[in-house]
Amino acid sequence: MKKLALPFIFCVSTFFYFSCSSDIDNATDNQQPESISFQLKSMSSDSIAVAKRLYADMMQSQPYIDMKTSVRAFNTKIGYNKGVSFLTKAEWMQWISSNISKTNYASVNQFEYMYNDFVSKSTVVRQSNQRLFNLLRTAANNDLIYSYIINPELEIVTPEPDIQSACEEACMDACTYNIDVEIEGYRQDLILADVLGSQEYRDMAVRDHDFMMNIIIPADLNLCMMECEQNGGSN
Repeated sequence: MKKLALPFIFCVSTFFYFSCSSDIDNATDNQQPESISFQLKSMSSDSIAVAKRLYADMMQSQPYIDMKTSVRAFNTKIGYNKGVSFLTKAEWMQWISSNISKTNYASVNQFEYMYNDFVSKSTVVRQSNQRLFNLLRTAANNDLIYSYIINPELEIVTPEPDIQSACEEACMDACTYNIDVEIEGYRQDLILADVLGSQEYRDMAVRDHDFMMNIIIPADLNLCMMECEQNGGSN
C-alpha cells in the first residue's frame, strides 16, 4: 500500500472534501439575489448583488491574501493543540506563557509579534472594505441573504484521493463530516461577528476556521490513514 505521508495530507487539506455541501450553500448558490430579495426583504436586490461582488473582490485583494497568509503562519506555529481558541489578546498571552513548549514558537515575543501581525492585517482588510462590512451587518439579520453573499468564502475545490480499503473510506467519511460541521460553524460565527459588528469576533472566527481546516482536520485524517496502514487496511 502506498504510504500516506503527513506533508501530502497537509498539501491536500486546503482543497479536499467539501463535495457534500450543506443544503444552505446549495440553495444560495442556485438562488438569484432577486428571488432572495422577494422572499426576504431585509436588503434590496441591488444591495445584495453589490455585497456579493464586493465580497468576491475582497477575497482576491492583496490585503486579504496577506491576512490569510498571516493567520496560516500563526496557526502553523500553534501546532496540534485542539480546542485552543480565545477572543482577546490577553487570553492568548496568558495561554502561550504557560504552553509555549507545546507549540512551535521560539519565544513569547515571537508569538506576540505574529499575533499582532494577523490582527494588523485583518484591520487593513476591514478598513479597505468598509462599504462591504456595512452591507454584511445588514445582511447578517437574514441567514439566507448572508449565506448567498459569503458563499465564495465557504467553497472548497476537492480532489478525491485514491481510497484503497474500507478503513480508508471510513477515514474520509469522518473527514468529510468534520469539514461539513466546520464550514457550517464558520458560517454561523461570521454571521454573529457581523451582527455584532465585531472585528475581534470575526478575527477569532477566521483564525479558528483556518486552524481546523489546515491543522486539526488534516492531522486527524493523516492519523486515521496511518492506523489503517498499520492494521493492514482493516476496519
